[in-house]
Amino acid sequence: MKRLGIWLRHGCLVIEWLLGVLWGAVSWIIPRKRRRPVADVYNSFKHPKGIYVFGRVLTERRLIPPSPEDGMWLNFRRMASQWFTREIPKAFIEIHIGGQKFERRSDAEGYFVFHHDELIEVDKVTVCLPGYGYEKDYPLISHYTTPPLVVISDVDDTLMETGAVSLGKMLKTTLFGNSLTRELVDGVSEVIQELNAGGRNPVFYITSSPWNLAHFLKRVFIRAELPMGGLFMTDWGLTPEYWITPSHDKHKRQAIDQVVAWFPDSKYVLLGDDSQMDPDIYAGALRDYPEMVDGIFIRNVSDDIVANRVAKQYAELNKEYGELAFTFSGTQEMRTQMRKIGLLPSGE
Repeated sequence: MKRLGIWLRHGCLVIEWLLGVLWGAVSWIIPRKRRRPVADVYNSFKHPKGIYVFGRVLTERRLIPPSPEDGMWLNFRRMASQWFTREIPKAFIEIHIGGQKFERRSDAEGYFVFHHDELIEVDKVTVCLPGYGYEKDYPLISHYTTPPLVVISDVDDTLMETGAVSLGKMLKTTLFGNSLTRELVDGVSEVIQELNAGGRNPVFYITSSPWNLAHFLKRVFIRAELPMGGLFMTDWGLTPEYWITPSHDKHKRQAIDQVVAWFPDSKYVLLGDDSQMDPDIYAGALRDYPEMVDGIFIRNVSDDIVANRVAKQYAELNKEYGELAFTFSGTQEMRTQMRKIGLLPSGE
């Protein structure tokens, strides 16, 4: 059965390639207005070990600004336009930092990554596409000293209501809403602001949503007044290894390990929910980094069976590692738990 799945994926990849060739031929034969390529930078920040920049080269998208009064059809068109992008593979990229120039090329999907293992006292990077006349400055979120605390948070049903436990609700929320109508989890943004301590403690957001929705998420974060931070998303698409997206647990665990590598001398707070695999992923992180994890907080959004299983699992964890793994239903309950272990000051 596994071998059959592999052959099916390879067959679909061949069909996808043929459709791409056909589309390229049609685009060449039928003249149309071409949009310029741009470098879409998703992450740009400093950490104690250097500088990290991650982005994608694709054709410029012209999105209609959202409004709370927008109807379902307009929201759907806007959301669909974020999914259908044209990537520029093997594009030549220049990254300018503090008078130094570095060269990169985008991969087959248009992505590019820049690691610089040296701290440079600058507050921005300049990304250029010399072949297309594109140049833009991107601010660097600065965490070049070791912070006392690092916050890692899930997004769906932890920061904003998605309804991941119900496929129908999730699709309706995702496809027919916009960044101004997405319902936020009450009070969580204020808790993260307090943990962020005015920018002293960095925040990283992890979601299995595709990079196509990065700017949508950032608009939601701005609306919620969440601190800007590192973003970990996924590249959706057909590959020989999987149909649409890599596994949620593998993606999230790799992200946690990467952040720990950047901030090896900090303590960590992990926020998530029980709609997917956050409780198990965070429990694994605690076992691997027992001296670094200061708190795990899981929001109950599933049924009582799941909630009871997680509560029992975390009770066993707390016996072994001390009281630091919690489940909660409301944000006030989470605040009480954080005050109990000293993550937030006592009282309001």
